[in-house]
Amino acid sequence: MKLLSSRVLVALLFLLAFAICAPLVSEAWQTRPPRNGLPNRALLDRPNPAPVVYQSDKQTQEAENQLELRLDVQRLYALSTELKDEVDRSDRNAPVSVSLLKRTQDIEKLAKQIRERAKR
Repeated sequence: MKLLSSRVLVALLFLLAFAICAPLVSEAWQTRPPRNGLPNRALLDRPNPAPVVYQSDKQTQEAENQLELRLDVQRLYALSTELKDEVDRSDRNAPVSVSLLKRTQDIEKLAKQIRERAKR
């Protein structure tokens, strides 16, 4: 009888925990942002902003470098997010596709360009 009551108690505790956690998980799942790649495409396809006029050539060059750096970082973020989404969608048991490898190479190349630009 004691074994039966302990099993019932464990089952009731499990149901209580499920009843508490289920609405929280459901709400979190429903409020997460969509992962369809549209925000990343918006970063990549956005038109260039209007140029800012500075007084000296050095300030102009620094502003252009800063703008290019920011745009490259946004592009890097968009590419890496798209790569993560593609990896999440792919089968874990399947071999890595060539397109995935190409994307990783593009991301590495862009990261190196950002690093070199930041050194200037």
